[in-house]
Amino acid sequence: MNIRMEFKEVLIGLFKWIWGMLFTFIFSLLNPVHDFVTAIIVLASLNILFGAIADTRWSFKKAFKAFYYLGGYLLLLLLSVLVGRLMHLLESDIINFTSWITWVMIWFYIVNILRNWNIRQPDNRVIEFLYWVVSFKAVEEIKFLREFNEKKKENE
Repeated sequence: MNIRMEFKEVLIGLFKWIWGMLFTFIFSLLNPVHDFVTAIIVLASLNILFGAIADTRWSFKKAFKAFYYLGGYLLLLLLSVLVGRLMHLLESDIINFTSWITWVMIWFYIVNILRNWNIRQPDNRVIEFLYWVVSFKAVEEIKFLREFNEKKKENE
């Protein structure tokens, strides 16, 4: 019986070591872009907060969806770095690519935050103006975004 307990403790220690190594590996990959991850987590938190404030009642489905999307975005950033390293890209190229992805995510988060804020405070002209600029005028300046919106309208 005593040998069984020792084996169990060794096995648990081995699993802890494996998990520790896995997390160390993941965090070492994310080290060059940890600021991007932090920015996305901050904006996702604000998006969830403003979404909850804009709604008249709490929706677990909507909140879960926001966390689900955040997990997907973080996975996308991690995969970008991992694939970039596996392809032996320069760290600066990996950072530039993940920066581009992060800016896209930031734009969508900011539009959604301002939309929710505008819903909650429809008489706030500053927020209304910022929402209009970010959601409509910025689209005219960003070619990919304009083409994306045009294609989306065609499909609808």
